[in-house]
Amino acid sequence: MILELHDLVCGYRPKKPVIGPLSFAVSEGEVVCLLGPNGIGKTTLFKTVLGLLAPLSGSISICGQSSRDFSVREFARAVAYVPQSHIPPFPYTVRDIVVMGRNPNMTEFSSPQKADFDKADEMLALMGIGELADREYTEISGGEQQLALIARALAQETRLLVMDEPTSHLDYGNEMRMLAQITRLSRLGYTIIIITHTPGHAFLCADRVVAVGRGGFFACGSPDEVMTEDNLKNIYGVEIQLAEVVLKGSGRRVKTCVPAAIS
Repeated sequence: MILELHDLVCGYRPKKPVIGPLSFAVSEGEVVCLLGPNGIGKTTLFKTVLGLLAPLSGSISICGQSSRDFSVREFARAVAYVPQSHIPPFPYTVRDIVVMGRNPNMTEFSSPQKADFDKADEMLALMGIGELADREYTEISGGEQQLALIARALAQETRLLVMDEPTSHLDYGNEMRMLAQITRLSRLGYTIIIITHTPGHAFLCADRVVAVGRGGFFACGSPDEVMTEDNLKNIYGVEIQLAEVVLKGSGRRVKTCVPAAIS
């Protein structure tokens, strides 16, 4: 397993846990969707997995090693984080933004070398935005910025990507392109965990779903196992119906979430 959580409890003060206890494991190459209502603690969980918060109790293992045993540099070589958005203080080029991901692979006080810029260009090409390398990051679209942030994470040369709402603020077309990129990366062997507020994303790109809700609700399994109408009501507090559509061309059957009629 590339990531294992065992009885993990997360929070900011010992006597006030925000989320947990949670136990689940993530296999290499999986896409895992983390679902839950606002304020349930999804971001707190991410911060704990990323080492920004110490667990209140329980444990986190990455590739069989306790997360407590990693140095900062070692951790950055194992796990990469993709935020919802990023506004740099200076008008860096897109290539410069991506080459920043090379920092864990450089020695202290060193500057990026040709190999680092080559790796940045490789990752930009992988994300399909190589032609933007010399553009100012602040002048490209939100969807292109999000792809650049993923390229920066890939430049760290990790195999585990943690993405906080990667489709946030994107239009529908870019949202679907982002999900397609996530699926493609998983087929290349990357393991991806994403927070999403759109439950239908799980049916489109996830191998597994981790769902948390009020009153200690927790479920982990395949999209079909977790994304039931009863579970969705428990998670979001509203009636949601599941519908199935057949995709043109491939004939693939895909489920989607439809809110019940609002009177």
